[in-house]
Amino acid sequence: MAGGKADDLTPNVNTQPTDIPDGRLQVRLQDGDPSGEEFGYNISHSLMQIPGARRYQIRDVGCAGACRRELPAELMDGGLPGGGGALPRPLIALVGFKLFFIANREHELDRVGVWFTGKELNVALRDESVRPGLTDTFGYLVDFVVIPTVGLNVSTGIERGTANGLERVPLPTPSRADFLLTGWAFNFQPGDREILDIGVIRSADAFTVFYADNGGAEAFDWRVEWAHVAPRVFA
Repeated sequence: MAGGKADDLTPNVNTQPTDIPDGRLQVRLQDGDPSGEEFGYNISHSLMQIPGARRYQIRDVGCAGACRRELPAELMDGGLPGGGGALPRPLIALVGFKLFFIANREHELDRVGVWFTGKELNVALRDESVRPGLTDTFGYLVDFVVIPTVGLNVSTGIERGTANGLERVPLPTPSRADFLLTGWAFNFQPGDREILDIGVIRSADAFTVFYADNGGAEAFDWRVEWAHVAPRVFA
């Protein structure tokens, strides 16, 4: 989770919004008893000044296995205050996210992810067996930015595959462009596992996906959704 202010779209949900000072970062990886457990992390990010970009936060509790939520219609009106349908569709990109099981917090994982489909937010967090209303219920908080694309060069894509533990995928970033993560999802095949490594790590000309337990060789399906954003240059 990145610090700073985001407009809260779900003020009545029975979980607290984030309260992280601007310029700070909060990273968590916990099991049911996190006391004394150390972990490492690697974070890459973009700082972008885009007129009209707005940041939002959406929360929910009580999902089972997967959750889908429609975004407010006004977010998709071109991304500009007072915008209308004639404006190009805005770009939605992830700023941060938090996923957590409710009640029984000790789970192995099968499927996990955060992504957008059209006007909908999708969140998945499950072990091998989903039992709605019982111990597999989860909550989430997703922090995202809506970027108006007027005056920008924007390219988007989806990369997917199957890997054992990890996979490096070539994806060069064009000159003057920023790489943004717009969605991701991992799914072991088959079954669930304890988790040692999880993530999408960006380098200059590629990204690497990780999803593994202590053995490091488990097969998983992965999907990464991305965008390249650059200022439009007029000759």
